[in-house]
Amino acid sequence: MTLLSTNDAARVAGVSRRSIQRAIKEGRLSATTDGDGNRVIDTSELIRVYGELRRIADEPATMTHSVATEATLIAVLQDQLQHAQDQLEQVMRQAHEREQQTQQEKAHLLALLEAEQQARRELETKLLPAPRPAQTGKVRVWALVGLLAMVAFAGWRWRDRIVAALAP
Repeated sequence: MTLLSTNDAARVAGVSRRSIQRAIKEGRLSATTDGDGNRVIDTSELIRVYGELRRIADEPATMTHSVATEATLIAVLQDQLQHAQDQLEQVMRQAHEREQQTQQEKAHLLALLEAEQQARRELETKLLPAPRPAQTGKVRVWALVGLLAMVAFAGWRWRDRIVAALAP
């Protein structure tokens, strides 16, 4: 919508300039400052606060002022847009750098993990198998049984000599 000076806004709204200034100060009416440092009020704000507006007799002068104000506003908005685009570009660049750094750290950690796993595998293959317990199984048992049988047979066969040797 059209931006109006404080005087023009008062004339259109049908109130005094002081009433407009008081409404701005109290926060009921919002105003902006143009490129020249003048306070300007959007007509939509005036309609919101004061209702239907009256026509100004010197409409062409206001339109010229309004066009200049709009050109200034467009320039300011373009500067803000450019600044926002620059900030977005910088944030995107930083995000890309962080992503690359994260990928590098991930690759480094995976390499360390793989090296540790390889070292562990090598150590496991170098370990000697646990010593097996001596086989006391069947061979030793049969040897003892055989030896016992020989002693028993020898004792039975030489029983008389053993008894004679042990008698007093």
